[in-house]
Amino acid sequence: MKIQAYMPVYNESDILPFSLRYLLTQGISIHALEGWSTDNSWEILTSTPGVTAERFPPSGADTQQRCRAILRRIETLASQSDADWCLLNDSDEWRYSPVSQETLADGIARADADGWNAIDHKVFVFLPIDDSYIGGDPTQHFRYYTDDPKLDMLCRIPQVKLWKNLGRVDLAASGGHDVRFAGRCLCPERFVLRHYPFRTGAQAKRKLSTRLERRCHIEHKDGWGVHYDTFAPGFDFLWGRGQLKPWNDLTKPLPQL
Repeated sequence: MKIQAYMPVYNESDILPFSLRYLLTQGISIHALEGWSTDNSWEILTSTPGVTAERFPPSGADTQQRCRAILRRIETLASQSDADWCLLNDSDEWRYSPVSQETLADGIARADADGWNAIDHKVFVFLPIDDSYIGGDPTQHFRYYTDDPKLDMLCRIPQVKLWKNLGRVDLAASGGHDVRFAGRCLCPERFVLRHYPFRTGAQAKRKLSTRLERRCHIEHKDGWGVHYDTFAPGFDFLWGRGQLKPWNDLTKPLPQL
């Protein structure tokens, strides 16, 4: 079974090698849509065996990040691919089967064998409590997370980004969060999504500034990217341990509470 991930990338060079390596070891092929980053994300993508990449938009760097166009491009690529399953995966997202010792590819194959053709995810957002991260695999560094939508609104949004390739799908209508296609049969077992959007205060501030500067205002009016509006000016992007939950065994796909 071939499983193809489509990964939009912009200025994620600190963790990109690790997210690429993880997907490849899980039996997932990767095609990246690189948004003309100002760091060395493009060089990382093009030098990683097993990864294909294109720069998007092909005409050159855009002053705005037009997410709808990116999603439409992924819809086209997926519909033209020979993959059995497809996946929309950001470079700061790690996906897991909820079954211990089962690879992501094996979990997808199990869901496929049971007759399901789309998979949702339970979201766990890992957040920094200090500035001790200096690089490396974030899944081995960050131990505090939230699954509370009051703390991170992405925890309440559908994450149906994994689907059987039965033809053209619609990603853009939901902002990429809830793939839609005729005959969708959603697996009742949610897989796991660990999200690492912020790693240090400085990285988080740069990311927020860049996202706001490159925001597509039409998409923002439609409700896209509004989670970036929840951060007050001057926020240090460091959370207290009392706000978060500890992940006691990082080798497990789910927290051991």
